[in-house]
Amino acid sequence: MHLWPTSRFLTACLLVSSLAGCALYHARPLPQKPDLQAGIRPLHMDVRDIHLPGLKPHPFDPAKGLDMTDVAILAVVNNPALRTARAQAHAGEAQAFVAGLLPGPQINYSLDHPTRQGPQYVSAYSAGLAYELTALLAHGAVRAASRATAKQVDLDLLWQEWQVAQQARLLYVDCLTNNRKLALLTRLRTGMQQRYQAEQRAYAAGNLALDSLGLDLAALQNVELLTGSIGTAKNVSCRSLNEILGLQPGVVLNLVSGKETDITPDSTALEHALTELPHRRPDLLALQYGYKSQDEEVWRAVLAQFPGISFGINRGQDTSDVHTTGFSVSINFPFLSGGAAAVHAAAATRDALWQQYQQRLDEALSEVRLVQADIGVLNKELASAKRAAPDAKQMLTGAQAAYARGDLTAPAYYDLSIAALNSQLAHMDIQAQRQQLQIALETLLGLPPQDLQHPVPTDEKQP
Repeated sequence: MHLWPTSRFLTACLLVSSLAGCALYHARPLPQKPDLQAGIRPLHMDVRDIHLPGLKPHPFDPAKGLDMTDVAILAVVNNPALRTARAQAHAGEAQAFVAGLLPGPQINYSLDHPTRQGPQYVSAYSAGLAYELTALLAHGAVRAASRATAKQVDLDLLWQEWQVAQQARLLYVDCLTNNRKLALLTRLRTGMQQRYQAEQRAYAAGNLALDSLGLDLAALQNVELLTGSIGTAKNVSCRSLNEILGLQPGVVLNLVSGKETDITPDSTALEHALTELPHRRPDLLALQYGYKSQDEEVWRAVLAQFPGISFGINRGQDTSDVHTTGFSVSINFPFLSGGAAAVHAAAATRDALWQQYQQRLDEALSEVRLVQADIGVLNKELASAKRAAPDAKQMLTGAQAAYARGDLTAPAYYDLSIAALNSQLAHMDIQAQRQQLQIALETLLGLPPQDLQHPVPTDEKQP
């Protein structure tokens, strides 16, 4: 048996077209150990290109310590959850690209060989090439939907990066504040321990009453208890910061204060930012593109109600060696199989996305108003604490002098010292809360459209 020239040609076309669109398989075994870093590695990228809410690009140099901007940069580069999100976004973009491709043509070929043939019979074959013409009609909507979906995936990833950067900055404030509070408590506890040891010797010599020694011990134990509580809070916040930075729990970060501003936008700037919010926030923009994609799906469903037409060209030969050439046309009537129901389903999904977008807009406004009100309250508390700070400092200085002269008992001196310390700790807490609220407000208000870009360049998103 031999193949006819047409058969050889079609077979070659099939092989070439199949191989041209194929991709090779590459195995990738799963990791066998954690990938958390034991230290801060150098960043192989230009960090000046990083754009995040409230952060100004600046050189990244961990040797000089990490300020708030350094922490945000490190978070979006090293965070394990973001690495996973980037891989998922890459897969989503690839799926959206495939969804926007035109369907390929259909090639068919058959060969019939007579089992009992005389010399007058030959092998029969038929070959054909067909294409669904209706796909061209809906391709514009399909392609527009796939492009909108790809953009939605990209913006969802960008919003995740903003969220991780915000969380890292909040943890930075927590960790740094707890470090400072612990340093204050440690100095006070060390001084109180030294004084208590001296009072123990005075009690042993009969120069101090037992009740006075007991009061001093109670004051020391209270400070030690508070020191332990702040130490635990510091461990929790600093280890959480290590986790979001992709570092091992035991890594000790050298956190330093930067030149962060604590200026809240005035009412005019804030109202303008709220007006521009749908063009600034990546999550809102992602929902807009998701709605656009579904709107194109509604249009595609409407177009799919039209009869589906496929056209093909056929060539064949029968066992009598008679050659034929012709064409074929097939028509599918989708309105007989629920085409209108598909339109209604797509429109219902679009309505749900409309409501989701409206809900997100309402939530964004409510969140901004709530943070704005909280900042106003903290501003008043901070102003009150600043006014009281000189009096507390003067009172502590006077108490130290009186205690040194012997005019003030140790319990009274400890009470005044602890009161002054509590005032300092409260002041630090108010400052930290205000700074965290400002970080939240910057993220809620977003950035101008020209800054809507990923901190990590495209060529570094994939491992």
